Amino acid sequence: MTLSKRALILPTIIIATVQLVACGVATPAPIITTPSITPLPINATTRTATVIPLPFCTPLPVTYILVIDESVYNNVDAGIELGAKGAIKALQQAMNDYHPEWGQEDDLAGYIWDHSAAQMIGVNPRVLLVTAGVSLDWRVPEDSDLLEDISKVGVTLTQHYREFRFNEELQNGYPQVANAASYALYAFFDFDLEKLDAWQQEYDRMFGDIQPRITTEGC
Repeated sequence: MTLSKRALILPTIIIATVQLVACGVATPAPIITTPSITPLPINATTRTATVIPLPFCTPLPVTYILVIDESVYNNVDAGIELGAKGAIKALQQAMNDYHPEWGQEDDLAGYIWDHSAAQMIGVNPRVLLVTAGVSLDWRVPEDSDLLEDISKVGVTLTQHYREFRFNEELQNGYPQVANAASYALYAFFDFDLEKLDAWQQEYDRMFGDIQPRITTEGC
């Protein structure tokens, strides 16, 4: 199988665990400094700079659904810093390490890399691999084509993503969902929180060390 030329498309979802936190920074008070003029008398009161409080974090509600950052989900070139071959090799290595039955499929890693940005699909190839794997229980289907099944997963994810991204009424109906990327995965798994949690754990196991799902800084 050879890699087809990747199509350009428009950029196209974790249950927040109890450990997840949201960040906020208290509004700092202005720093008061003493002008550099004639030294004050020894018995004068010296002004000191006001201490600026450090950022603080508060726990997110356990019902808040933040599965993945938009920037990670939409990164169709995940691993490109390694070169295309290196990025594909990372997918192949993950399958070899955790799901060798998929790793034995001829050029499956290359196919996933290629089709993560194919027509009607726009999703991180690592996200596409884990979503397809979890939905198929990491089995190679006997009554269908695995490659076609993976493509269908990508198309469905993208449809859910765009539906939420451009539908304010739908967004208002799911105020607990953090973003379109989280909704795409939530809807793909039929709004089943247990399946969504299984997806989250699987992604972390396979790719969490090289590309965390949540990259928000500060907490």
